[in-house]
Amino acid sequence: MDFREKLRKVASLVVELPPESVTHSPASGHDPSDPYAAIDAQLSGTAPPPLPSRTVEQLVAQSEGPSLEAVQEAASAIPTSPGEPELLSFPEIYRQAGVPAAPFTAEQMLDMLSSMPASLPLDIRRQTIGVTLSAMGKAIGATPDTIVADASRKLAALASYADTVAAHTAAFTASADQEIAELQLEIDRKKRAIETARQNQIEVAQLCHNETDRLDDVLEFFSLDIGASKHAG
Repeated sequence: MDFREKLRKVASLVVELPPESVTHSPASGHDPSDPYAAIDAQLSGTAPPPLPSRTVEQLVAQSEGPSLEAVQEAASAIPTSPGEPELLSFPEIYRQAGVPAAPFTAEQMLDMLSSMPASLPLDIRRQTIGVTLSAMGKAIGATPDTIVADASRKLAALASYADTVAAHTAAFTASADQEIAELQLEIDRKKRAIETARQNQIEVAQLCHNETDRLDDVLEFFSLDIGASKHAG
């Protein structure tokens, strides 16, 4: 799955509204102000009906900060240097893409999840995270909405930046391949020139050798004291 497909999948994911945005019926027997009531209900098998939901794209659009499209547009404008060894860090990509600071980041959420036992059922983990966020949300302003929005915007930034780098790399590679092809033609021409020069040198050496033999006959003719020759006799 490429980045664009992954982003489309994430944008269409359905998430539950945070408990604080849902009105609970008194008939449910659970106090909505009690963050542990949901866990108790889950463990007792008397959990309330599923919470209302919306897609990630809808959630981000309704949250404070840029839309996924705005983040993608900003990320696609980040300058890239194909062929250069230095790469941008994730925080720098997010900064240039306009991803706002979050009171509790998606990375912090991952750290929190990794600290929980892997054997803990998903529903219980979600309820536990909900309790934690409810406890600290009022102090720092962190909610499931803000965390999902942070993760979604960062994913949009990465997807768009990766696509931009891929496009720039393709253009750079095509240009470099063309230059290499032109250089290869020049190399082949130089090699042919070298071969011609070497062949010419061999022919010149042979011609000069033959001509020196002919001229030497003149010297031998007038210099009989050098010994027998075809002209002495």
